[in-house]
Amino acid sequence: MKNVLIISYYWPPSGGGGVQRVLKFCKYLPDYGWNPIVLTVEDGEFPAFDNSLLKEVNDIVCIKAKGFSLYSIFKKFSGKKKVPSHQISPGGSDNLILRLARWIRFNLIIPDGRIGWYLGAIKAAKKIINDNNIDMIFTSGPPHSVHLIGNSLAKKTGIKWVTDFRDPWVDSFYYIENPRNKIISFFDNYLEKLVLRNCNYLITVSNGVLSLLNQNKYVNGKSEVIYNGYDPKDFDNKKSKKLLKRKNIMISHIGTLSKSQNPKGLFNSVKNYNRLNNEKPIFVKCIGNVHSSIKSYAIKNSFNQYLSIMPYVEHSSAINEMINSDILFVVIPDLEKNHGIITGKLFEYIASGTEIILIGKKNSESSRILMDLGYQHVYGINDEIDFNSLLINNHNGQTLLNKFSRIEQSKQLSQIFNMLLEESPLAR
Repeated sequence: MKNVLIISYYWPPSGGGGVQRVLKFCKYLPDYGWNPIVLTVEDGEFPAFDNSLLKEVNDIVCIKAKGFSLYSIFKKFSGKKKVPSHQISPGGSDNLILRLARWIRFNLIIPDGRIGWYLGAIKAAKKIINDNNIDMIFTSGPPHSVHLIGNSLAKKTGIKWVTDFRDPWVDSFYYIENPRNKIISFFDNYLEKLVLRNCNYLITVSNGVLSLLNQNKYVNGKSEVIYNGYDPKDFDNKKSKKLLKRKNIMISHIGTLSKSQNPKGLFNSVKNYNRLNNEKPIFVKCIGNVHSSIKSYAIKNSFNQYLSIMPYVEHSSAINEMINSDILFVVIPDLEKNHGIITGKLFEYIASGTEIILIGKKNSESSRILMDLGYQHVYGINDEIDFNSLLINNHNGQTLLNKFSRIEQSKQLSQIFNMLLEESPLAR
């Protein structure tokens, strides 16, 4: 069994979409000859907590490194006990302290608010490498500061290093919503190029993200797409209750909705439908963090009577919500360079067997994946949806979904590790 040092800020009890990818890699890599040793943060600042995930990591060696958190300073400035991920997008009700704290985050700190973990992680990683026969280093971001940790370790040790970009770096949609000054943008661009140039291999979650990262051709011949996916075992023994008679149609969204993901067309379409269908109206349920501007829009347009917003739920409960909804919707951020955004929940949506509405451009990578699997309902952010003619398709999503399983994706990652190890002068 070969050892891979996996460096990830997000790790149970962290919840949310950011933790699932690395967690499932670690779960299935041993099946392909790779033993994960995880380095993560001690007392991290997470957008959500999910203690139910701890049972999945009992057999995985995990070392935690201390570090100071710039987000804890942000919370003190803003007066908020929790800072959800969408909070870094501006809202109409933000006070002066919150706006100042956000300006500091985007204009004085690079590459992200987790950089305070860097020195502690370097120290802990060196000890792990000294105490174990590490064959590979793997970093997964965001936060992209983890890639700076990987860069330093690979340079000092000569161990091959694979970077995993779950989101873009300098082209993140948060930076479109929060323009940065030219000086900080210059240095952030420099750091991104440094990582892309020095890594031995790059994996990303979509062809669109890969295209953004490869604008300078640093990763030609050393990059690959490994999509996000679903774990078949998460759906074991899950039964749908949709056949039970209920008085309304439930359309659900699971996860974060940021400022640029306001589903205006969907909201207005539901409102219009309900005017004419009092006997079985549509209700929209959003589970997770929802940006304040979306809540304000719903209230202003008298849609809040059809909308319920629930806090984050544990992953198993989220799967149940997906299975038991009548329709699920996913929103691609309404911004430039959004074609390659594929939200991690999309593949679990498909695995749930529930009908899906995608709100975004028809030429986006997400919509192409859905349409290739037989899904048909793709709408623009402001498009009217005719629910009277919306059909529940007999799509073939379930039969073609295996290629997106976390098991197959871990196999793909192990093959990259094996290839690099064969090239490495340190190979045993």
